[in-house]
Amino acid sequence: ESLTALILDISVNGNKKEAYVYGSRGVEGRPQPLHFDDLDLAVSYGAKELTVPFHIKLNKFIMEKYPGTNSAASYASEVTLVDAAKNVKMDYRIFMNNILDYGGYRFFQSSFDKDEKGTYLSVNNDFWGTWISYLGYALLTIGMLLTFFNKKTRFYLVSQKMKKLRAKSSTFVLLLFLSTTMALAQSTQIGAFENNAVSKEHAHEFSKLVVQDFKGRMKPVHTLSREIMRKLARKESMYDLTADQILLSMFINKQDWYKVGIIKLGKHKDIHKKLSVGGNYASYADFFKTNGDYKLRDEVRRVYGLEPIDRGVYEKELLKIDERVNILSMVFSGSLLKIIPNPDDSNNTWESNAAHNHSANDGHNHSTLAGSFFNAYTDALKKAIVSNDYSQAGHLLDELATFQSEKGSGIVPSESKIKAEIVLNKMNVFTRLAGFYMLLGIAFLFFLFLSVFKPNINLKKAYLVLFSLLIIGFVLHTIGLSLRWYVSGRAPWSNGYESMIYIAWTSTLAGVLFTRKSFGGLAATMVLAATILLVSTLSFLDPEITPLVPVLKSYWLTIHVSLIAGSYGFLMLGAIIGLINLILMVFMRDSNKARVRGIVKEMSYISELTLIGGLFMVSIGTYLGGIWANESWGRYWGWDAKETWALVTILVYAFILHMRLIPKLTGLFAYNVATIFGLASVIMTYYGVNYYLSGLHSYATGDPIPIPNWVYVVVVSIIIISTLAYIKKRKYPVIS
Repeated sequence: ESLTALILDISVNGNKKEAYVYGSRGVEGRPQPLHFDDLDLAVSYGAKELTVPFHIKLNKFIMEKYPGTNSAASYASEVTLVDAAKNVKMDYRIFMNNILDYGGYRFFQSSFDKDEKGTYLSVNNDFWGTWISYLGYALLTIGMLLTFFNKKTRFYLVSQKMKKLRAKSSTFVLLLFLSTTMALAQSTQIGAFENNAVSKEHAHEFSKLVVQDFKGRMKPVHTLSREIMRKLARKESMYDLTADQILLSMFINKQDWYKVGIIKLGKHKDIHKKLSVGGNYASYADFFKTNGDYKLRDEVRRVYGLEPIDRGVYEKELLKIDERVNILSMVFSGSLLKIIPNPDDSNNTWESNAAHNHSANDGHNHSTLAGSFFNAYTDALKKAIVSNDYSQAGHLLDELATFQSEKGSGIVPSESKIKAEIVLNKMNVFTRLAGFYMLLGIAFLFFLFLSVFKPNINLKKAYLVLFSLLIIGFVLHTIGLSLRWYVSGRAPWSNGYESMIYIAWTSTLAGVLFTRKSFGGLAATMVLAATILLVSTLSFLDPEITPLVPVLKSYWLTIHVSLIAGSYGFLMLGAIIGLINLILMVFMRDSNKARVRGIVKEMSYISELTLIGGLFMVSIGTYLGGIWANESWGRYWGWDAKETWALVTILVYAFILHMRLIPKLTGLFAYNVATIFGLASVIMTYYGVNYYLSGLHSYATGDPIPIPNWVYVVVVSIIIISTLAYIKKRKYPVIS
């Protein structure tokens, strides 16, 4: 810790003196002289200066920014190392995850001056300690992997017990075929604005153009239009119009859209009253009085004046609605359509219609291309809407697409990436899989209980159909993740939304690997995967593909985060299996106690196998994260909130898997209850740290949200189920 001063009591031969020693962390201490009878000494507190046998000269500090923004994409220090004693002089480039290693000293890119002309390097001297630690990690990893193959391990023993159970019973067959998708009919309101909308075909052609967003990401308009609609209306299409049609029509016929309900309102009636709106959607005109004053101005100013901690649900909802109004205003102005490259801009900032109008008012003429395109394109579209002849407008789009390719070749995505992103948008695979998985989960649960009460029914054909559907869903899930990986150019688990869809994928993978012959296990797999995907669609998780901060631009992102986030799927699956086991115990009767015990025992074995896999993954991922930290900024462990809770998760699940060795904690009931409540450590590691705490691992963070009421309902329900299962355990010791 950094301190202002230390108060020291120093005694020499019984002669005691008090000294105030001033200093702080990272600053060389100021010696405080002390005089005793026959001894003079000095005491200091602070950093200790160490001299290295060489020196480093900074030649140039370089910061690369995302196109059109001030956000750092990467930064680096070009230095020259001079060791006169060894007659060594060499140039080197130090950047995040790329260190300068010389003479046992390791220099890391730490930070930089605000004027972007100076750099800060952290230094570490731990050559042998580093390699000893790495060797220890390697041996630990090898030992964990051998656990899956050695015949003397608990993993092998449990898998053999499970095989014996299955050989005695034909219980584990599944389920029912249900339809995979349900189309919800959307009510339509025919209005004049629809008649003046751009045709779907031309809007689709427009959506293939590349646009630069405010974070510097280059993407097709197809993506931008859907992101805007999700922000405004929480849906991607309205009034029988696609997002592309709405975006383009708003730009050229803004007056027709001023009174169209398109801004999603919250549930607070106070906001509805202030706007005099009764429905769930408000129009842009609803937010303004007849004299043009913004109705929410005073209230928004009041909320912005509050500290974030003092803002309640109403205040946060008000700010979100205010944001939607501002976004819609930018849509009307065309400022979000940054589709015109500016070859003269060193930061590759593209221009929109609003930029053209602004520059024209300032007397600048560098945006003449933006002006000529938007003016000509607007006129052509208005004529095309009337005549239904889009040839001239289409010709302008072709010219702009060519211009984008020629003048923005350094930052424009390839044509294949553009097509892949549009396909990914159209598939909407993760949202659709949420419903698909849930239907399969319900079917698996239905036949799970049917097999308990009607054990003689042959369900092999139903199992084959449903398991085939599960595999199809898993393949589509994999394709969706692969497309997102290809489009973003990085592993798709670097923010909250991506980590959720990845955890859902690993949950399904765990189910396919460990529960494929157990309809109870597959039911747990599908319910878990569906729930995670449904959570990923909530408003506080944005599916937008975002640029990475510099430290995440590393292959360690793929290795470390994939193991940590992937382990959550395995551990969560164990908890869902535990919950289903407790529910089965609640339904135990004299007539089915042997049957229920067999199912619970087998599913508990499955749970134990998944927890072993999850524990190994989170353990390996955690110390590989230490290696990443050492390679990035020169330290393995800093008791960051994420690191601390990852360690807590490891300890919790290590205890759960060893409960069988503790007297009175060896039964099936105790184990399954522990798997459920042990999940709290995972939830805290993921949600608690990311959304409520701060630290070095807050890359996937979102807006902190109040804990929903349904969370308390779920916790109370689990406690009630556990209590009922405990009562049945006392009545039927067979499951103790």
